[in-house]
Amino acid sequence: MNLRDKLKEKTIILPIKATTQTDAIQELLTHLQGINILTATSKLMSYIDINEKKSPSAAGRGIAYPHSTSIEVDNLVCVLGLSKDGIDFNSPDGQLCHIILLTLSPDEDPREHRKFITRFRTMIDNPIIRSQLLDANQTIEVINIIQQWEEEDALTDNFN
Repeated sequence: MNLRDKLKEKTIILPIKATTQTDAIQELLTHLQGINILTATSKLMSYIDINEKKSPSAAGRGIAYPHSTSIEVDNLVCVLGLSKDGIDFNSPDGQLCHIILLTLSPDEDPREHRKFITRFRTMIDNPIIRSQLLDANQTIEVINIIQQWEEEDALTDNFN
């Protein structure tokens, strides 16, 4: 699964304007509504809020992965928000989140997001990539960073 299949210029918010966890998730959902991927956000926001209370999406190291299923999507939908200042997502390590990847899976395949998140996590485990993403000033830079990483990763896979 390629990250570029789901993360495109229109599904990246740089910078995310929100300063709280709830506002950040709402901003990501509203963005998807604004690009006609979603028609409504209030129910999804409620579901994600419930999920956050059960199992917080903050993974540590400045990264959060909020997720929900939705009847509005037929395939996995992702939106990436990058925050220069960071947002408190109640992270287990106490760090503010700078990288927020919201995923929405179709009801029929509620675990579809896991492969994508695993791939994304592999990329941002590289501290250089993580730093480049946070230093980016335009969405095209983010796309180029992802593309370059995927091309290099494919070459590495071919040699292993």
